Amino acid sequence: MSTIGALSYGICAIAFVFLAGLITVSWRGGAHGALLVVASAVTGVWAGVVAWASWYSDAPAFWVELLELLRTALWLVFMGIMLRPLRARNPLIRLLTILAFFGPPLAIGLVLWQQLGVPLDAAPLAEGVHGLFIIAGLLLALLGLVLVEQIYRNLPAERRWAMKFLCLGAGILFGYDLYLYSDALLFRQLDLAVWHARGVVQALAVPLIAVAAARNRSWSLQVFVSRHVAFHTAAIFAAGSYLVVISLGGYYIRDFGGSWGGFAQIVLVAAAAVALVVVLASGDMQARLKLFLSKHFFRNKYDYREEWLRLTNRLADENDGLTPYERAIRVVADIVGSPAGAVWYRREDAGYVATGGWNLQVPDAAVASADAPLVAFLQSTKWIVDVAEYHASPEHYGSMEVPEWLTAMDKPWAIIPLLLQEDLVGFMVLTRPDVNTEITWEDRDLLKTLGRQVASYLGQHENAQALSRARQFEAFNQLTAFLMHDLKNLIAQQSLMLKNAEKHKHNPAFIDDAMATVGHSVSRMERLLEHLQRRQARGVIERVDAHWLLEEAARRCADREPRPALSLAAEGRAVEADAEELAMVLVHLIRNAQDATPVDGKVTATVVAGDGGVTFEVADSGSGMTPEFIRDELFRPFHTTKSSKGMGIGAYQARDVIRRSGGRLEVASEPGAGTRFRFTLPVVGAGDADLDSTQTATGI
Repeated sequence: MSTIGALSYGICAIAFVFLAGLITVSWRGGAHGALLVVASAVTGVWAGVVAWASWYSDAPAFWVELLELLRTALWLVFMGIMLRPLRARNPLIRLLTILAFFGPPLAIGLVLWQQLGVPLDAAPLAEGVHGLFIIAGLLLALLGLVLVEQIYRNLPAERRWAMKFLCLGAGILFGYDLYLYSDALLFRQLDLAVWHARGVVQALAVPLIAVAAARNRSWSLQVFVSRHVAFHTAAIFAAGSYLVVISLGGYYIRDFGGSWGGFAQIVLVAAAAVALVVVLASGDMQARLKLFLSKHFFRNKYDYREEWLRLTNRLADENDGLTPYERAIRVVADIVGSPAGAVWYRREDAGYVATGGWNLQVPDAAVASADAPLVAFLQSTKWIVDVAEYHASPEHYGSMEVPEWLTAMDKPWAIIPLLLQEDLVGFMVLTRPDVNTEITWEDRDLLKTLGRQVASYLGQHENAQALSRARQFEAFNQLTAFLMHDLKNLIAQQSLMLKNAEKHKHNPAFIDDAMATVGHSVSRMERLLEHLQRRQARGVIERVDAHWLLEEAARRCADREPRPALSLAAEGRAVEADAEELAMVLVHLIRNAQDATPVDGKVTATVVAGDGGVTFEVADSGSGMTPEFIRDELFRPFHTTKSSKGMGIGAYQARDVIRRSGGRLEVASEPGAGTRFRFTLPVVGAGDADLDSTQTATGI
């Protein structure tokens, strides 16, 4: 019984069975992938049989020999298929391909022919390996190495990256076999130590073959090796190997260190564990390990899917306590391993101003004018500026000059243009990483893409700020327009009075009407001023009696023909609204109806209580409106058809007030058949409906 051999080949069996399962799950129907699955599975079965034969020393060698030749045959066929596309160019390659396909079956046939006269249980593994089997294994291993060498030699340079690890893995399999059988042929027997170690050594080929499968998409495989898994696996493997070595050293010190042996062992192991923790916690060591894995085990330096998700999630996280500019710097710096950075953004009449820094203090004088050489270079070329390359070979950057304040920064590394639709809206400066300081073509491509994404993000932020300011001005302008609309009506009344004053100033009736008009104007202006004060204090919403609203609006419009006829059917009903605003809405609707209706026409103003609330309606028998006019012109602000003195915001203002009060303005009209405006507002609860209208009126 050989425990070492059983353990060694057991590890090999598990590794190759796992590889076969991984490729099976990822297989998409290609011939190369199918053969790789079969070769890996048979290798796993072979290793399992050898482990069983090693554990039971009296197990027959026949099945071991047969499975080993079958395993070698499958790997040779796989390598032959890899080499087959090149066989038309080279007669040697054509010969090697034929040998790969037909040599293993011949070797298996010869071994079977030799075994015909030997009972299956006649000889255990240690003594039962036949000379023909050793010669066959030696020749097949030699053929395998030649195939590996020819594959790598004849591959185009652009494909060697994808096939490199397959050649290394197959080289381990065939190379160790060549060493094993050469030694056995030389000394006329197998070296059991070499035989037992073979399982673990060949298991080392599994990760190499898995990486090769992931790199070769033409095999119809989608094997995905996560960078996080690779990083943590490599770290755990390195840490485990380190601890094993330290343990062996401690064991040696304990046995040969005399009375101080146990003490020295404990101190050594404890110190080694502390050192391991320090190394694993080192950001520099982690960065170096990630860089090593990216360079040697992955096609691309970055996992673009992961980096894109990280960028999107980081930019969307507004709870990190950073400004949008600092957040943009941090996410880009983290991706490329930079410890700090700053961003400059374009400002009107001020050039490019430093708007944020992450782990970096930017001087106030760090401003780039719009016509600075650096800005002109970034706008015209859209290049990533490698600061180290600029200092070493400035001729590569033409007439570009890096500002003094930038070179005075702590370890500037890269200058990234922030392009928004080919327009340079800013640039970002990152400091030099602790590792991987060279800017490669892959870094440049990634930084360009990140720069455009960050420019869109910051542009969206700038637009949001501008929109917020525009809305504030819009609210101010809207209020001003409403005031001008009301003042225009007052001025029209005063102008008409002054126009007739010279002619009728001696008429007592005219004087009485003039005084009434002035009093009405003063009252309107006082209400308007009070409304503005309450609006500023945010106290304009109140309970208003529905009947009082319509009666007040009709009273203000009673000076013009046709006078509105009232229909009141909402006794005791009240709405919550700005009383003056809602009254002015009704005044505007009645005035418009009067303007559109001849003197002998009819204008009605109605209020009705219903289940849905209180409905106000103003109807006339005037000229009416077309559907196109209602749709395109009626509610368009600052557009009027009355005269040059009209403001064109009455209907727009009315609809806005009704919407803010919880209603919706509806219009029904036909040319020559009149117009009807209607809106419904929610009522106050039944317990609050019975209001004293005089109290409501005094609140206006």
